[in-house]
Amino acid sequence: MEQPNYIEVKKGDKVETGKDVPKATESENDHAEAVALVERHRDFFEHYAKGRVKIEPAPKGMPTFAFNLRENTIYINSMFYKDRGLSEEKTVFATLHEIEHFMEKLQILGEEGGEKTFDRYLKRLKTSKAFSLMDNCVADIRENRAVISKTNQGMQDLETDIYKVDLFAETDFTSVSRHIQFSQAILREARVPGEKCQVSPDVRSALDEVSKVKGLMEVMTDPETSMSMRLKLQDRYIWSKVAALLEKDIEDKKNQKKEEQEEKESKGEGESDGSGGDSNGEPGEPSGEGDESGGSKKGKEGDGKGGDIGIGKGKEPGGGEIVGEKGGKSAGGNGEKQEMDPNEIFADEYAEAGKKFPEAVPIEEIEKALKEWKEAEKGNDSADDADLAYAEKLGVEKGDLQDYRKMVNDLEKLVNPETDVGVIEELKNLFSRIISKRLKKAQAPKYPVEEGDELVDPAQLVADVKSGNLQPKVWEDTEMKERKGDSFGEVEITLVCDRSSSMDGEKAAEQRRSAVLVMEVLKEFAELCEMERVNVDKPLEVRSEIYSFAGDRDDDMKPLKKMSAELGEAERINIFKKLGEVPGSTADFHCLDAIYIGLDDKIKDRMKMGELKKIVIVFTDGGSDDPARVQAVLKKLRDSGVIAIGVGITKEGSPVLSTYAPDAQVVTEVRRLPVVLGELLKEHLKDL
Repeated sequence: MEQPNYIEVKKGDKVETGKDVPKATESENDHAEAVALVERHRDFFEHYAKGRVKIEPAPKGMPTFAFNLRENTIYINSMFYKDRGLSEEKTVFATLHEIEHFMEKLQILGEEGGEKTFDRYLKRLKTSKAFSLMDNCVADIRENRAVISKTNQGMQDLETDIYKVDLFAETDFTSVSRHIQFSQAILREARVPGEKCQVSPDVRSALDEVSKVKGLMEVMTDPETSMSMRLKLQDRYIWSKVAALLEKDIEDKKNQKKEEQEEKESKGEGESDGSGGDSNGEPGEPSGEGDESGGSKKGKEGDGKGGDIGIGKGKEPGGGEIVGEKGGKSAGGNGEKQEMDPNEIFADEYAEAGKKFPEAVPIEEIEKALKEWKEAEKGNDSADDADLAYAEKLGVEKGDLQDYRKMVNDLEKLVNPETDVGVIEELKNLFSRIISKRLKKAQAPKYPVEEGDELVDPAQLVADVKSGNLQPKVWEDTEMKERKGDSFGEVEITLVCDRSSSMDGEKAAEQRRSAVLVMEVLKEFAELCEMERVNVDKPLEVRSEIYSFAGDRDDDMKPLKKMSAELGEAERINIFKKLGEVPGSTADFHCLDAIYIGLDDKIKDRMKMGELKKIVIVFTDGGSDDPARVQAVLKKLRDSGVIAIGVGITKEGSPVLSTYAPDAQVVTEVRRLPVVLGELLKEHLKDL
């Protein structure tokens, strides 16, 4: 038998019983017992799966569940749950739960476009532990509803006992951060109706808002609702609440850190030496090892991304170090600004929450199984033919299409070394927070829509979705009004790229990556704003344009991409290709002149009134051909309200520090250019 993918259970993790999780190696007796349990219940498992999934005991040495998407086979190791204190009956329930997780994955891969949806979903699980925990809790409601609907009252009684005794015997969640309270409470209250959890007031308010969307939870977690529809509804109504609470939790951590620092300074203790975060262990336990920035590394693994029901107890919030206020010295001592990474800040809390959701099938192994499935579904020749046909449809070269896709895939894996979070995921989280901050409920006339606040016909929604209509108009919506305050209604971002001959090689390659990063994230941001258009009184609009300079005035003053919200795939690929050509000189002033000429009085007035924010970011690897001319046009742009920033590439780009002063910086390591660009976008978009 082909050995399926699996990963070891983390050694030494504490479980509810107080015992350590056994090491990954199995004894002969353990393996025999696990196989025996599967054999005892094989007929039941196979009848439950109705032939859609093959059931096999996990081979010796495999301490977890695993699956093979190509052969629709799930490998069961019952010891995974028995070792966590579950009885045989509860282990059977947990196994059915895992079968449901597996069938959900098979279902989404069978949809048109399901592979891409699943790819994006896995990337979000990997990069955001807040999203992973939230998704786990919502998915668990769905999986358990499916198990109950296909079995009997005895299984429902077992499930209730699991949640009241094994998972959440303690229903006071106020000792953990609010976004974690919300996710756990929404699961516990859904599976133990009539018992409210004790949570913070703003968490209860968010839970109440969800409950007011009539029919939402019923439809979203219905076993007949497709996984792709679940994810859409989850994003629209659940993740927005989690993102808003997460932002509050981060602000609390900032204030806590500030108070601690002020207290230290008042006692004459000076700055933190970055030796590590606060201990979060039980008495006698060592705290997590500190990294160079002073943050606790505890909880980096075992974050529960496998989407499984879980075991364990809650714990006090973690005390990981929060570093890097603007203009101050970071705990790591490098003096650079460091963003507050939620995965690191709440690492201990995620680790504790993760013990309630052990990784029966770890995320890395799901990725491997998906990769094998893709390879089986699409041979290299057929994929190449499909790319050729698609490229011809777009009007681009196949090689350019494939190169662009490869670069996008590489960027999705790009991690900010200062936060240990994907650069694109950081920006996506920022965009979600921007949107969530701008919304405020207000009563308004109701009308039928495809997605809304009040579900008026749950049965029709399920029926339409099953028949292939993923946008049924069975909701009633209340309009959302923009929260009053200082918030821009429009943002325009201009990227100016250097196509001088000295850029040839790695510098041009990293500049292209940066441009692709801008195009991809702003395209998504613009789409998100458009999606939420009906929910705000004054919609947020995001537009972008791209220039490049190579010394030819006419070409330099003509944008590669005109200012607009649209950014089609063919246009992005053509810009990507153009930036690979570096024939000219450093005539950055041509582009800046064109940008200033485009500022009419109406645009200037909107900037002064705070309705429009314009950001211009210029890349260059050397001194301008005419620094005085650059400084003159920069002054006019900045006096008009434009934020203009110069970014020098490598040491040769250091003249930007004087030419583009005061808003200028040099990126000496060219590979950091996309990361720096991501930081600039976060810095200048955070006040939207």
